Amino acid sequence: MPIPRPSCLPAPFTLALLCAPLAVLTGAVPTGAALAQNQVAPETPLVGDIPDTQAFVRYANTPGGYSLEVPEGWARLEQGTKVSFRSKLGTVEVAVNPTSSAPTLADLRGSLLKRFGASDPAFKITAVKPVSLPAGAALLAQFRSTGALNAVTGKASVLENALYVLFKRRQQLELRFSALAGSDNADAWTRMARALRWR
Repeated sequence: MPIPRPSCLPAPFTLALLCAPLAVLTGAVPTGAALAQNQVAPETPLVGDIPDTQAFVRYANTPGGYSLEVPEGWARLEQGTKVSFRSKLGTVEVAVNPTSSAPTLADLRGSLLKRFGASDPAFKITAVKPVSLPAGAALLAQFRSTGALNAVTGKASVLENALYVLFKRRQQLELRFSALAGSDNADAWTRMARALRWR
């Protein structure tokens, strides 16, 4: 007696769950097209995720006395000791400015509150802590802020930020990374921060 064939919808998950067992029972061999349809599609990274295959190149800023590795191909804008690198995957910014003393954790938290707290509805500090980099002792602040307006939706995006602050000879270096909230750039940001050199 022939085995009744279930009515299968064309959706890939339906074919995989219902029709594949029937093929085993009836001895049917799935075609190449069916095999391709049943394969699991690769995970699509969120816009803002720097891919693992991203190439990095070393950039040097002579006025600021620093260098670091940055993603190859990102748009660069220089202004003296300041530089920024931008793409749809995020932003890297570095600036060196004179200061009288090394900042404390309280100073860093206070400066962020002053810069963002009163005017940015998305602003939220998630961590402020000391860290050690090859370039020297640093403070790290992680926080959320409002990004630029989306040209399509007209809504502002929310950004994840990591701000490293270093002090040396009455100079303060700020290294800031930012990308869309929810992006997974921890490894790439850590790599760039640890590649920082400052004389």
